Amino acid sequence: MKAAVLPIALLISASACAQTLLANDPPKTYKVGPEKAFLYRSPADTAKQSSNQYLASNSEVTVVGRYSPRWLVVKRTGYLYLAPSAKLTSPDAPFAPVKLLDGTPLPFDEQTHRISYQGVVEVPGATKDQLYVRANEWVAKAYHSANAVIQMQDKEAGRLVVKGLTRVTLHVMGMNADAGVIRHTLTIYVKDGRYKYILSDFTHEDVRPKATSVGPLEGQVLPFGMGKKQWDELRREADEDAKRLIAELQAALNVKGGKDPSDF
Repeated sequence: MKAAVLPIALLISASACAQTLLANDPPKTYKVGPEKAFLYRSPADTAKQSSNQYLASNSEVTVVGRYSPRWLVVKRTGYLYLAPSAKLTSPDAPFAPVKLLDGTPLPFDEQTHRISYQGVVEVPGATKDQLYVRANEWVAKAYHSANAVIQMQDKEAGRLVVKGLTRVTLHVMGMNADAGVIRHTLTIYVKDGRYKYILSDFTHEDVRPKATSVGPLEGQVLPFGMGKKQWDELRREADEDAKRLIAELQAALNVKGGKDPSDF
């Protein structure tokens, strides 16, 4: 009789452990990182190194609670599980500084948590109006695509805001394959004798059938079919294009010597 009591007690104990998982937070969709995340039915099961239940890499899961700093409560096929928080990314989590695979860091704004190319350039002798005209003329030439959108042209405030895009490709089997576009926002501020530029909000988008948009260039969780090397290649293209745009902007605004075309 005593031998029969022990298994029953163990079952009750296991059931009690399972019931400690509570869905006490509003559902929120998290993304799984580049490695699969094992799922556990109870706190006791987390002592195991693996499980026959897991979340596939780069997939999504609904988080409904937090059991501890290390473990999140997720809902899957109607059941609650524990998943390691280190393997999941919250949609509210700020982006971390970005480095290319060779270790090269991309310029990063600690306030916005986005890749951001910024600079203040002195142009001695140039008035605010002159710099605005130069910037406006350059924008008209550089962003002539129908997909470019000028969001603001405020001469009095000395501010220009434009949204543009760059088509990107990937090297696949020795050929260049279309990989969609990377969108960005360029803001230019002008004052007497100087101007400031901010190039940011880089986002990958691919609207082709069966293609996948990765989203912000700072993202670390990649969709199925997009490897780290391919993502690095797209980031490099965006970096090169950003540097090209900035160089062209500076060449247009940093006019030295001779009469300014806008002065007549």
